[in-house]
Amino acid sequence: MDIETILNRALIAIGAVLFAAAAAMIVVPDLASALPSATQGVFLVGIIAVVTGLGVVRRRLRGEVEETVTPNPERPAGNPMPGEDVDRMLYEMTHLRQGVNENREHLEERLENLAVAVVRNREDCSVEEARRILQTGEWTDNETAAEFFQGERTAAEEAGLSGSLLSGTDDAAAFENQFRVTVEELIEVGDVDVSHEVDTEESEDRSFFERLFGRSGDDGDGEDAVESNWNESSSSVPTFDTSEPFEDVSLQHTNRWLGVTAFALVAIGAGVVTFTPGLMLAGTVGIAYTIYARVSAVPRTEGLVVEREYDADDPEPGDLVEVTLTVRNESGSMLPDLRMVDVVPDSFVVTDGVPRLHTALQSGAQAQLEYTVRVERGEYEWPLLVVARDFSGGVERTSLVTPEAGMRVVPPLRVTNDIPVRAQTTQYAGDVDTKQGGAGLEFHSVREYRPGDPMNRINWKQVASTGELATIDFRQEKAATVTILFDTRQSAYISAGVDEPHAVDHSVHAASDMFGALYDQGNLVGLAAFDTVPCWYAPGAGSEHLENARVLFAQHPALSPRPPERQDHESQYIDPMTHVRRRLPSTSQVFLFSPLADDYAAEVARRLDSEGHLVTVISPDVTVDETVGQRLTRIERTARVRYLRERGIRVMDWDPDGQLSLEVEKAQTRWA
Repeated sequence: MDIETILNRALIAIGAVLFAAAAAMIVVPDLASALPSATQGVFLVGIIAVVTGLGVVRRRLRGEVEETVTPNPERPAGNPMPGEDVDRMLYEMTHLRQGVNENREHLEERLENLAVAVVRNREDCSVEEARRILQTGEWTDNETAAEFFQGERTAAEEAGLSGSLLSGTDDAAAFENQFRVTVEELIEVGDVDVSHEVDTEESEDRSFFERLFGRSGDDGDGEDAVESNWNESSSSVPTFDTSEPFEDVSLQHTNRWLGVTAFALVAIGAGVVTFTPGLMLAGTVGIAYTIYARVSAVPRTEGLVVEREYDADDPEPGDLVEVTLTVRNESGSMLPDLRMVDVVPDSFVVTDGVPRLHTALQSGAQAQLEYTVRVERGEYEWPLLVVARDFSGGVERTSLVTPEAGMRVVPPLRVTNDIPVRAQTTQYAGDVDTKQGGAGLEFHSVREYRPGDPMNRINWKQVASTGELATIDFRQEKAATVTILFDTRQSAYISAGVDEPHAVDHSVHAASDMFGALYDQGNLVGLAAFDTVPCWYAPGAGSEHLENARVLFAQHPALSPRPPERQDHESQYIDPMTHVRRRLPSTSQVFLFSPLADDYAAEVARRLDSEGHLVTVISPDVTVDETVGQRLTRIERTARVRYLRERGIRVMDWDPDGQLSLEVEKAQTRWA
């Protein structure tokens, strides 16, 4: 206990005595003149009260009211959009004057690598020739874009750029404008499909901030606005431990009455020093409020009974589920100020209603709240966050109450349409045509009869015409070994909008249907993911294998709808493909799901293909094209798709707004 607290309590007790004295002097005015006018003890008490009161005033001005900040489960836990890193670096250079040289070097290198890929694809030339074309400016008629790759900056130019940025000149805006013009020219040269057209000659008066966020930098604090924009990608719902059905998180004084205490101490001290009964009385009223806030009963929440019900027993990913929460007060005392927030998992999206309630509950009373969520795969138990305060609001208890009713959301692995697997066979009968003759459905050839050949395969027409026995061979159909491989690194958790599903969700939803289709075709199907958390499920068959796959889709952390940064799993591999390469059967073909957000994913596909695996890449396209960073990211992804196709790797460039089954049908026609 600190000295200030001891003094506060002592002065509160003295204040109670002085309250009686002040009241007596008001009732009997002659009593004040009868007291000694310069009693040292009383004067000392007054000085101490004033000094302590001023200390409390200082503490109140420097501090804040300490109240629990409740989470916002209604707000989607957004994921980053493609190109945000580029937009942020440009903003830091042009507005915050931070990381000038580092950001410029990174952006120049990134744009040069992309330009080399675009020129190589158009001119069908080597890397050295593509760099020569860029340096000479032959690749474009736009002088501004051509100058971007011509020559290296000198040290003096770099120093001049840094100095000009720090002094607030227009060189940063000039670089940003040249960067943007070059990106637009690469879109034109690379024949990249974009839906938004931009004017590369737009006025420089319009700031980068305005183009990026669709507003003027004068409409508020630009730095705060940009921080707010990028912070939208972080989770708005914290993670709580749900291992215990009830847990007290904290019990604290809110400091709501700290200002009243400061006023009371200063008023009493001044009243004592100046022997002003009215001032002493006013101070003691404040002391009375402070005492009331201190002696109020601490709210008890351990008697709360929480029940949660759902309108669906076995929901599937993407289903809308109505949640009903009933809270009953069995504590035996009233809870005058009760704030409750159902901490909905951040992979769910609240589509209707509000998962929070502010009420008062008498003993034995109950309250209900209802809301609807769009659920996602996984197994969930989430708590109700309860913040209870006393009548004065001076004391606050925060608790977590976790109902027994959890939720398990498992993909159905439904069969949608046939998936085109390639002629790579095992000893199991299945759906892949081979070049070998034997049992099957499609005619292959006629050969001489061998003892033991089945009677139903004898060519009786030839027997009737020539008298010689012959056997018909059909094209054999055998099962393929298929591994569905996911890119679930942090960079793959990108989405086309704040409230849009991310690429991993799109991939897992599509792959769950693909798994069912491949299994139904008689293939041996397995699952894997390259991430810092190992995920491997060997190809197999049978009903038990199918059910285990359903559970893995729902529960494995590597396939979680929550990005790795919001999980509690430590990394185990430097190279996330290590465990996959160790276990992948040499005969297995691979269906790789990845948004191709960086070069590593394309390199994984190329390595697997070079090792003899037949690779098919299914890439959900979540890129957008409104800002310069987003447009740059779209060109980079297009270049990766072309890079893979040039090397004979099949790529399904899939728009998640459409059905994957239609893309599969178009791909089958193209590949045939």
